Amino acid sequence: MSDIHDVVAGTPHVPALLLVGGDESGLDRTSQAYRAIRRQIIDLTLPPGSGFTETSLAQQWGISKTPVREALARLRRDGLVTALPRAGYVVSPITLQDTDDLCALRSLLSGEAAGAAARLGVTAPALERLEALSRVPFALAAGETGQEESLRAGIEFEGVIANFSGNSRLGKAIVDVLDELERVLRMAALIDPGIASPPGELGTVFERLRERDADGAQDAMRARCERVRHDVLRVLAKSASVSRAHIELPAPSSPRPGATAGKPPGASG
Repeated sequence: MSDIHDVVAGTPHVPALLLVGGDESGLDRTSQAYRAIRRQIIDLTLPPGSGFTETSLAQQWGISKTPVREALARLRRDGLVTALPRAGYVVSPITLQDTDDLCALRSLLSGEAAGAAARLGVTAPALERLEALSRVPFALAAGETGQEESLRAGIEFEGVIANFSGNSRLGKAIVDVLDELERVLRMAALIDPGIASPPGELGTVFERLRERDADGAQDAMRARCERVRHDVLRVLAKSASVSRAHIELPAPSSPRPGATAGKPPGASG
């Protein structure tokens, strides 16, 4: 069966999930280390908050510390790890605020890409692939496939459209967002295994693309992204770590005219 590599001409921007198991012979040691560490962070092998050292990773893959150190510098720029003075590194946490920001950015970018792809037109092989991917949520609902295949299908679906936006920078930005979002989606699925794309959602986007309906494609994609945003934030908010978090006092505000000093607004007596 074809995939994004077969239906997008040239050198497409490909989400990291679709590169798993691919040929890395053309990559230098630093790029291989970067891809491997990043993959372990995204798929939660290295969960949020976990710590590690350059030495431990170098020993894991049997390579020198230099490519690992250079790879970690790139991951720091990506915001996926934080360096600790004389204590190695820690994987960046997943927070509600950052997730909300990430989902909002995805909605803007992917909606724009879908509209542009509809205006410019998507090739017949790509439309065929998108249609096949749009059927995966139906298979999941029927118990004919699993969550991993559904996750992969949703990410590939959006990746294909990004590559037909006619704007390489937009395509790359979307793929970068999808890579970060994959980690969040995996975390949400661990908390609530029932979270999934409803059947028909991808199909609506596909139909608008096939009809060359730019406004409809943009609206359908944004509706999908906003649904994911709502569902993921709802699930993450159920996490035990969120429920145990300390509730802090809000920042003090300027007293209202006429308010009595030393009394909170609304206090009496």
